[in-house]
Amino acid sequence: MSKRKPAAQKYQPKYIFWYEQDFSADEQVAYGMDWVQRHFYRALLQKAMICSTRPYLPTSDDQLWLLADAGSKERWIENKNPVMAKFQLVEIDGKEVWAHKRLLRDWDQLEEHHNEKVKAGRSGGFAKAKRERTVSAKVPAAPAENTTPDEIEADESAV
Repeated sequence: MSKRKPAAQKYQPKYIFWYEQDFSADEQVAYGMDWVQRHFYRALLQKAMICSTRPYLPTSDDQLWLLADAGSKERWIENKNPVMAKFQLVEIDGKEVWAHKRLLRDWDQLEEHHNEKVKAGRSGGFAKAKRERTVSAKVPAAPAENTTPDEIEADESAV
């Protein structure tokens, strides 16, 4: 896994992976949470990828209730335990944050993909190869130097 620094995280993905099957098939989610708790959990999974501590969640309830789209801190506190049972407290650079195994896996894949694109971009990458193909397809081969029009063979019978 890559080294993650939540407080200084600069990379922000343009999109996030979402595996509805993984979410829906989890028995703890399907049978252990009510609809409000599932909503909070889903919101936290999504916000963890774009919040300031990405790909982790902060530990402060003052921040979590907002990220969970709970509507109020009181509603968050009432429903917090089943939701946060899906996360693990970890320490990163001396700071406690909430981690989620699947999110960390997805984050590593996103970061790897991003780094490949950055590397390709620095070396000219896909765009350069595409430009070269486009230019070579549009420009016909030039006749040899010092060739007069009479020396160029062309079948004009169909014209």
